[in-house]
This record gives sequence, C-alpha cells and structure tokens, in this order.
Amino acid sequence: MKNIYQQQWQLFKQSYWKTFVSLFLLFIIAAFVSYNYMLNNQALMNEFMLQIMQMFEETELLKPGTSSPELALGLFINNTRASLLIALTGFIPIFLPALSILFFNGAIMGVLFAFMSTRGVEVSIFSMLMTGIVPHGVFEIPAVILSGAIAFYLSLGIFRKLNDRQYSFKTCVLNAGKTFLFVVVPLLIIAAIVEAFITPLIMTSTVI
Repeated sequence: MKNIYQQQWQLFKQSYWKTFVSLFLLFIIAAFVSYNYMLNNQALMNEFMLQIMQMFEETELLKPGTSSPELALGLFINNTRASLLIALTGFIPIFLPALSILFFNGAIMGVLFAFMSTRGVEVSIFSMLMTGIVPHGVFEIPAVILSGAIAFYLSLGIFRKLNDRQYSFKTCVLNAGKTFLFVVVPLLIIAAIVEAFITPLIMTSTVI
C-alpha cells in the first residue's frame, strides 16, 4: 500500500499538479464571481436557490429522520458519482465538460453564500465557511478537483496516443483508475463521514 501511494505522489507531481492548481483557481473564481453577481441579482439568486434545493431534495438527503450513517452513505454515493462523471469526461478530449462541471460547482457555493448574506444570517460568512464548509471541504473539494485533473490527464493521453503510436494509453487509463480508487474515493469517504458526523456538531456549537 505504501508503494501505491508513493507512485501516486510521483504521478501527481509529474502529471496532475499543474492542472490541479489551475482547476482549483477556476473553482475559487467561479465561487467569487457567482457570489458577487448574485448579490446584485437577487431575483436570479432566489431562482437558483430553488433549483439547488430541488437538487438536494431529489437526493433524499434532506428528508426528516435521516440518520448520520445514512447521510454519510448518501453523501459518499452522490459525491462519488459526481466525481466519477467528471473523471470520465476525460474520454471526450475537448476539456469543456470537466471545466463546466467544476465551474458550476464553484458557482453553486457562491450562490449559497450570497443567499446567506442577503438573508441576514446571524453567523458570519467567514464562520459559516470555517464551520460548515472547511471541515469536510478540505477532503471533498480536492477530491472533486483531482477528478478534473484525471479527466485532463485522460484527454491528453488520447492526444498523445494519436500523435505517438508507441504511447501506452492503457497505462494512462490504469494510472487514472488507480488515482480515482486510491486517492479520490478515500478522500470522499473521509469527507462524507466528517460532513455527516462532525460538521453538524461544529456548526451547532458555533451557533450556540
């Protein structure tokens, strides 16, 4: 297992990190732009919030009586599906699907914070960020962004294969699969556990 993670670290430094940083910046920019735009367009913000709430309701994660283990499992399944979808867009070598999904996820965060700002929430946005997002976000957000980096890695692999028949696209796919299995999935497991069990406790103690 140690060798696997050493290999993954080397792969990250060689093939992922530049894309990872770029996509992380895209995510932050999307959240910032969305936040500022929605503050000046509250009607549109309210419409987006309704759509976001419908998205959550469709997952049934917000239904009353959901236990913490059920919530953790539901969060893990939904986040894994989303991350896998991002990674698989790499087989469509035009980069736009992965960029669009990551930008959309960043924009959703901006909408949520803008909504809280305009509703006079007693807890500050900084406090909400540190208590409601950071505890699980430090695991979930890197996992999602790394899925985007995997997508770019696969797309570049396709281009390399087209230009160099000696290049092993099979190895590229295997590397991407290992990264998703041994890095993305564990991060999403930790994120789901933290979000279901720890984040609510932190937020409750902060509000109180």
